[in-house]
Amino acid sequence: MNKQILIFANEGMFYEQIRSILEKVGYGITIVYKENHVLERLYSRYFDILLLELDYLNLDPIIFFKSVKEIDQQISVIFVARDASCAAVVNAIKSGVADYLQNPLDIKMIIKCLNKIQEERKIQRQTNFFPITVSKEPSFSGIIGKSPKMREVFGLIERVANTDSTVSIYGETGVGKELIARAIHFGSPRKDMPLIAINCGALTETLLESELFGHEKGSFTGALKTKAGKFECAHRGSLFLDEIGDISPTMQVKLLRALQEKKVERVGGTQTIDVDVRIIVATNQNLKEKISAHQFRIDLFYRINVIPIYVPPLRERLEDIPLLVRHFMVRLNKDLNRTIKGVTPRGMKQLMDHHWPGNVRELQNVLERAYIDSDNELLDRFSFSQYGGNFCGLTSLEPANPEIPFNIARSVVVKRFERDYFSEALRRYQGNISETAQKTGVNTRTLWRKISEFKLDRAAFKRTD
Repeated sequence: MNKQILIFANEGMFYEQIRSILEKVGYGITIVYKENHVLERLYSRYFDILLLELDYLNLDPIIFFKSVKEIDQQISVIFVARDASCAAVVNAIKSGVADYLQNPLDIKMIIKCLNKIQEERKIQRQTNFFPITVSKEPSFSGIIGKSPKMREVFGLIERVANTDSTVSIYGETGVGKELIARAIHFGSPRKDMPLIAINCGALTETLLESELFGHEKGSFTGALKTKAGKFECAHRGSLFLDEIGDISPTMQVKLLRALQEKKVERVGGTQTIDVDVRIIVATNQNLKEKISAHQFRIDLFYRINVIPIYVPPLRERLEDIPLLVRHFMVRLNKDLNRTIKGVTPRGMKQLMDHHWPGNVRELQNVLERAYIDSDNELLDRFSFSQYGGNFCGLTSLEPANPEIPFNIARSVVVKRFERDYFSEALRRYQGNISETAQKTGVNTRTLWRKISEFKLDRAAFKRTD
């Protein structure tokens, strides 16, 4: 991936010429001409180096430098000015500025400075990174985690596994609900018998009925032979019903009857079949809200909600992120035939700061995308474009730094809030523009404008599982 440089300068041909030359030697160049645009660009994407023309900066350079570091502590900053007095240079270097160049510049001077910074960053990365060659990650039945919340989940799995009680697993998409179901089954006396899984939300009502209960030959068009259902296939084992909240009212009645009587009847059949099945269900929905809306039967809820297990989202167990990163990177090195050694501090900060609306599944995808994009030994930056940014409210400049000019700080905070707000709204309403506009009180035209402004991929928010 090309090294990215952000340049703040006065409008003119000089830096356009520099852009042309630097791009030929492998740099990516972005030029802005307004101070607030510098911080907005730094907020919206990552740069390796910032070059600041101080002669066109209206603010105190050191204060502006501090506001830059509030957004990205790892970026290298170069000051360029006519004043290159000893006092000015010393003050800048003491503050953490990478280099101080005097106008007028020439391209050889800039390239020499950039090469020096790159060498320094390379040495720093080699001695300061999060390695993946560590001892085995703390895990439970293949589930990675050491956070208090996950330890509670592990303890509950251990207690419930040896029983035949029905378990309901609650959690957002991507938290690993199926892994929990597998841990329960393979920790139980039924471990040598089948674990059969079915996604209830992915099938129509008639197809779901046929899949669960089976059908007799000729019972409907296309039924060319008798087929056993999932209940029969899971006999003496476990049946995992994922997305239980999506089944229709009619299917809820039929499922309730099968659970109560422990008997099923194939579609088009008359014979009652006894089944001995341990039921595990999962959902990312609030079933109590669906009950209040008359969309889910309360008697079925009480039948399946014997042992509830809540799987926390990734943002509530941030201490597990480094463990998960190492786990996935070991796998990716093997699968993609790579030898990436780890993640830089800046890269890890990105991962720790992200809100993770897609949870562990999103983390895995983000890492795989970084592997494809990077040619380096260390991962230094990650792309979250598929899901947008953090939905953390007004936290972009926490703790508040009054040295940052108010208009700049406010601009950055507002942009971050808007992007995060609309990302979360689209995720919650699954990319439906009309519903998102109605729920947020924002008219459709404005919503489309914000989607375009923040480059949000509406399709990425649609539920696919």
